Amino acid sequence: MTRGLRTFLTMSVLSAILIGGTYTGVQLLFAKAPELPDADATAACRNRVLEPGEQIAPNQVLVNVLNAGGLSGMANRTALNLQGIGFLPGTVGNAPEGTSIANVRVVAPEPKRVDARLVGAQFKGKVQYTKGTPEDEATVEVYIGKKFKGLKKTPVKALKAKNRVTICVPTLAVDPDA
Repeated sequence: MTRGLRTFLTMSVLSAILIGGTYTGVQLLFAKAPELPDADATAACRNRVLEPGEQIAPNQVLVNVLNAGGLSGMANRTALNLQGIGFLPGTVGNAPEGTSIANVRVVAPEPKRVDARLVGAQFKGKVQYTKGTPEDEATVEVYIGKKFKGLKKTPVKALKAKNRVTICVPTLAVDPDA
């Protein structure tokens, strides 16, 4: 193969690559943008109806833990322990100034609902249940008090619903391309 022929073939291949790359780049530049996901697909949770006798597990409950006891790090340790049981982690922080709680307070839209009872069943001592709206997208909010007795050694892994109830089960955002 002569030097001139080799140069010609090299330049031809490089030109083909340049033209192919330019064509592909122009096609991508003017392609229709992908559609955004539906609002329902990005929702923080999905409604699930539990019939009497159906069980709820910790991995279906998103829990915020707030420290009302003053002992630094107690909310974080409790949140980590709840996460170890299987609860989904929410916000961890301090309770609003002036919040007074003895052991534990569980706040939920319906305090006697199965998700609130499942969270409360994890704690030693008297648990106070209060009607309220947890912050963020949490299902249940837990306040740790000054006389916090800790979590039970044997966690409650599931509870049965006493009556028909609709709960908002947190969804995890999963990237299908990952």
